[in-house]
Amino acid sequence: MNRTPKNKPEGSPEEGIAVDKLPKIMTKPLPEILDELESYIRRVEEAVKAAQSAARESKEAAAQAKISGEKAAEAAKKAADAAVAKVREEAVAAVNALSSRVAALEGNLDDLREMVIKEAAALDAAFLDMKNRHVADSPFLKKPAK
Repeated sequence: MNRTPKNKPEGSPEEGIAVDKLPKIMTKPLPEILDELESYIRRVEEAVKAAQSAARESKEAAAQAKISGEKAAEAAKKAADAAVAKVREEAVAAVNALSSRVAALEGNLDDLREMVIKEAAALDAAFLDMKNRHVADSPFLKKPAK
């Protein structure tokens, strides 16, 4: 479409207006513009559909990731609980074993204490007996006769 009026003579100064400077809508036929517009709208609709599909897929992936994370957390919790239970069992067994050893050592200490007391009493008796014999046999410790 040319905007130049048809009744102007050919060499008029308005004829020099460049067609390139006019907006596209003024230089292209309307059906061509409408075809381009329709094509653009179709591409936009396809892009919107693709974006919506990608958003759905990412939402589904996020939901699956959440479920997987929850399952992993539950598995880790179970493993940690099992490990804690095992450590507790081992600690109880170790405490029981140590208690048995301590009880045995206490029994041995009591026996040793009794032996030391008996030996000390025997030594005391032996020293007293030696002292009494020494006093009786010593020529220096004789009591004067009465």
